[in-house]
Amino acid sequence: MNNRKNAYTEVYTILEDLNEEEYKKIPPEVIDTIRLNRNEEYFYELDEDLELKEQPMLPETKAILFNLFRDYLSTQEQKAKIIRMQNEERQKNELKKQKQYNTDVFENKQRRNIEQIEDNKEKSTETNLVIYKENIFKRILNKIKRFFIRK
Repeated sequence: MNNRKNAYTEVYTILEDLNEEEYKKIPPEVIDTIRLNRNEEYFYELDEDLELKEQPMLPETKAILFNLFRDYLSTQEQKAKIIRMQNEERQKNELKKQKQYNTDVFENKQRRNIEQIEDNKEKSTETNLVIYKENIFKRILNKIKRFFIRK
């Protein structure tokens, strides 16, 4: 929670350093939200000698700045490229998760059902054989009994 408020402070400090044209591209509601949610006790100062990407900042700050750039400051081409890259990354992560956790429930269930059916077939043929053998023995015994009872 505190990191998020500190990140808002860092973002607000960075936004104040933007030129007026870029600053106006960001909706006032977004800037107000950042200003209201920041930690006013946390002090963050930009080093004028370093570029923005070299500034020490929280990972949350980088994420917020990335989203602000994508949504408000980037050109249409940059925005499309960023969105395409994010979608590709999401797909890679989903495939990785599926392989790691084997989350395809329906495939696993279908595979288990097929295995159960095959097991049941094997058991039923074994049972049928046993019943068939019992019937043969009963028949033979019955024939022998009938033979002796008649005579």
